[in-house]
Amino acid sequence: MSPSPLRSRLLIAVGVFAVVAATAIVALALTTWGDVNRVTIDRTQDGSSESPSEQADGSDDVVVDEEPGATDPGRQIFLLVGSDSREDLDDTEGFGDFEGNRADVVMVLIKDGANTGLLSLPRDLLVANPCGGDSNRVSAMLEGCDVMNGATLLTLAVEDAIGQPVDHLAMVDLAGFQEAVDAIGGYEICVDNPVRDTRANLELPAGCTMASGAQTLAWMRSRRTQELTDNGWRVIPGMNDLVRNERQRTFLLDIMGRMADFTSPQAMTSAVRVVTPFLTVDDDLTLFEAVDVAWTLKGYGSSSVVQLEVPVYDATTAAGAQVLMASVPVDQIVSEFLSGVAADSGVVVGAAAQ
Repeated sequence: MSPSPLRSRLLIAVGVFAVVAATAIVALALTTWGDVNRVTIDRTQDGSSESPSEQADGSDDVVVDEEPGATDPGRQIFLLVGSDSREDLDDTEGFGDFEGNRADVVMVLIKDGANTGLLSLPRDLLVANPCGGDSNRVSAMLEGCDVMNGATLLTLAVEDAIGQPVDHLAMVDLAGFQEAVDAIGGYEICVDNPVRDTRANLELPAGCTMASGAQTLAWMRSRRTQELTDNGWRVIPGMNDLVRNERQRTFLLDIMGRMADFTSPQAMTSAVRVVTPFLTVDDDLTLFEAVDVAWTLKGYGSSSVVQLEVPVYDATTAAGAQVLMASVPVDQIVSEFLSGVAADSGVVVGAAAQ
């Protein structure tokens, strides 16, 4: 049983808000903010051997706009990332220099005066690779390259795509949150039928289960969830990586709700201390800015937060990789939002309920 696509659009951003907001609140008294993992966004490196527009015929042509200019004084842009791996992440110098790290969820929070938008970038979206001059899935950028850590490469790739400079990055580790789940007493998972996935060590009965951290992690990572029907076990119809990502976003939203419900400072402090090791921000992000973002996202549901989506279609690269291509340029979507142009084409999916 998967969450509604509309509901899932903002969940990773709201999840990042949950971690940042809770950490920031406790930091005022416990200096927790100083314990948050940091990573450097190094804009002095250039890993490109040639411009993507100069690639030979037959390669994945992705034209990168000119380098974004200075941010408007009344505008702030935050890159919000959900990753499924944190191996070696404590060594920020090697951030991204390990196998298997991917950005499962990539969203861009745009604060422009009184307007706020959230842009969701599909993990398989093909974007220009600032390191090497080719192109790749946006999710793969988090692995970095020889001259750039993963945070830098992903940030530069997103900047190229949206045509605007990114001010700050915040990343949460989805796998590491199994410890946070246990710290807050479990996570409720509801399914219509018994489900399983032997590869993910997932097994849940029908109905609602207060799952442990390990069970929750298995639920979020399952790619081929099966359900038991009258005719036996079958893969849940429509089950794919997009459904898996929606589960992760729903989880983050629910974690936010649980933290917001804490009435005891001691209980919140305990939960935040568990969560802090799984949050990474750029080393220029201040506590004041983090709190500002937290309050912005806290207003979701009662203030106008416009949801922006990239229309995509399936494509195959010259190397045979299955990817998604944007049918409307991403920078056009962002530009139209910033200029206040109504997106009659449906690019703007909707706004939060008033």
